[in-house]
Amino acid sequence: MYALVNGQELLLGPIAFNYRMINSVLEEELEVEYRVTSQDYQNVPIHFTEDIKILPARNEIPEYDPRFQTVSQTIHTITDTEVVFVYTVSDKPLEQIKGEYKVGVKPERQRRENTSIEVTINNSTITVSTDRENRLALTSKYIAGPGPHNFKFDNGTWLEITTEDLQTIISAIDSKVQEAFDWELAKLQEIDACETKEAVYEVEIVLPVEIPGVV
Repeated sequence: MYALVNGQELLLGPIAFNYRMINSVLEEELEVEYRVTSQDYQNVPIHFTEDIKILPARNEIPEYDPRFQTVSQTIHTITDTEVVFVYTVSDKPLEQIKGEYKVGVKPERQRRENTSIEVTINNSTITVSTDRENRLALTSKYIAGPGPHNFKFDNGTWLEITTEDLQTIISAIDSKVQEAFDWELAKLQEIDACETKEAVYEVEIVLPVEIPGVV
């Protein structure tokens, strides 16, 4: 990380070596004719004048728990060799923690929504995808009018299905999808009901992965 300073005035930083941004400040604010290149990070510290220079930047961040705490840059110190940015730790309010944890609920609901189910049609067990593309395809067939329709299912099985069969399949899919949305709502309500910060992270969103042979 780097910083552009003019004496004790911090102009840029801490930033990656963004030579375009640095050159813009040099030209428009400081009226310095010299321009840096993308490779000049290797030459830092760079002194344009006695006061105007690019220095290495260093962050001093205390240890903290990102689940419950946040850090913010409060002060900086400019020396002849570097700029040090000092951060302080503050506790997140309970509602912020809830909001951040809720972000993980939707992706898990989508995973549960887009799966496969087994449906029995004419004594044949077929595997049906519940993803939105397949739901639209089945609904389109259903709206198209009375069958029978030839349809290929996920396990490679071809079946001649009637409108009633399609309704059975679509109803089974809708039930699975609704189950996923009901799960999402229940988890959001469970998070909202938490009275402590620790309790929020005790709400189980993603089931643990089972490793074969491990008990």
